[in-house]
Amino acid sequence: MFRFSKKGPVEYLEATALTACNFLTHAFCTRRGGISEGNFVSLNFSSTEGDSKKNARTNWRILADAFNLEVAQFFVVNQVHGEKILTIDRPLAELVVHEPPQFDAIITDQPGVAIGIKTADCVPIFFVDKVKRIIGVAHAGWRGTSLAIATKLVDTLITGFACRADDIIAAIGPAIGPCCYQVDDPVFDAMTTHKDRESFFSPGREKGKWMLDLPLANRLQIIGKGIPDRNIYMADCCTSCNRDMFYSHRGEAGNTGRQLNFIMLTVS
Repeated sequence: MFRFSKKGPVEYLEATALTACNFLTHAFCTRRGGISEGNFVSLNFSSTEGDSKKNARTNWRILADAFNLEVAQFFVVNQVHGEKILTIDRPLAELVVHEPPQFDAIITDQPGVAIGIKTADCVPIFFVDKVKRIIGVAHAGWRGTSLAIATKLVDTLITGFACRADDIIAAIGPAIGPCCYQVDDPVFDAMTTHKDRESFFSPGREKGKWMLDLPLANRLQIIGKGIPDRNIYMADCCTSCNRDMFYSHRGEAGNTGRQLNFIMLTVS
């Protein structure tokens, strides 16, 4: 369902179901193919963790060139582990944005706008209405998952854009897995409103700890909104177990970069 691909120096993961849509470009980027060094090797897209702004800007240019895009076509938000969703319903040239707005999900029907989120363990999720040609991205850490950001994005597609659940595809990208993500009781308690909680938590290695399967939690939430299970694809790739390929905040004790996950409607 997922496969590794490469454009120029950029190595990335793609969902084959999305690749089959001839109106899309997408990539779950790895950390390979950029110029950053040290803990940020190499395709790091953020300078707020300690890498230089120059390196991050160069990496954006490397990515854009690899996909035959302009850097100005990429649109990211200031992720705050919340539940707010930004809708882009006009060309980027008409948006007035002085600094990245604070959201954790984006929806657009505008071609040529590469909407993206940065991750280093949190769950990146792409949504595509293959009939109406509307796309969305969501950033779901444990806080966003407890706030059901994925289901709220589906609600927005269905109520705001009149999408049909059967027409929506969801691709859940690489994230920290239940093998590595041990959390404490406050995180467990934050999920009390989710009826399937026992399905994505298991006893941790220490007393009062839990192993959390964030990708599964989001999958179950999406299914709960009526998206058919056959329309949901999972990378099943743990970022903490594969630190040579992905950045991992947990696996690298917070001293790491951020990979980009983006999707775009191509210009017809």
